[in-house]
Amino acid sequence: MRTKTLLLTAALSAAGIATSMAQVYSVNAVGYVNTPLLPGFNLISNPLNNTAANGNTIGNLLGTGWNGTIPDGTIAYYFNATTDAFVIASYEALFGEWGPAAAAGQAVPPGEGLFIFVPGAANQTVTFVGEVPQGTASNTQVPAGFSIKGSTVPVAGAINAAGVNFPADDGDIIYEWNATTDAYVISTFSTLFGGWDPQIPNIDVGEAFWVNNTGAASQAWDRNFTVN
Repeated sequence: MRTKTLLLTAALSAAGIATSMAQVYSVNAVGYVNTPLLPGFNLISNPLNNTAANGNTIGNLLGTGWNGTIPDGTIAYYFNATTDAFVIASYEALFGEWGPAAAAGQAVPPGEGLFIFVPGAANQTVTFVGEVPQGTASNTQVPAGFSIKGSTVPVAGAINAAGVNFPADDGDIIYEWNATTDAYVISTFSTLFGGWDPQIPNIDVGEAFWVNNTGAASQAWDRNFTVN
């Protein structure tokens, strides 16, 4: 996934003075991420927490964040791991909106992702704007079975790198989608080989991937991320 993080700043602002010596501060890390989309299918994640009206919904993220004209017939597929089914929203240029309304209102919080089908032959770009989840807000769950996940924070790297803390047990599988070749790159966690085989998944900012958690219970993916 050719995704580029363009701006990430930590803004420290004084919120008030508790005493003559003690100050209370509000710390927010805000920025934006440009995610390129190729014609055909793309598997992307939401890398930031959008706090604007309608926030992290499909209609907001792929509406206000789209650069230029959204191609008529663009489709977003969000996989609901609880119902084991897709929520499908499409863009209709005639009405200038994503629909149906229930699907357009589907939330895609940081750390979750979706397939986007881009019709035509032109590359597209979506800009995600928002805050970087920190502390417990950067933690998530990997449910049993199949789910689409991504990093809860805009940090790229190997899935087994320090600080990523991705939970994996013997037999778990990650499927990375290559939008250029229209094929999956498959990695299986093997205790016999002492890790991921045949390669260690390397996840880009804004990239999502399928996970098959072969265990019977969900696994905690704890980042406890901080910019300070």
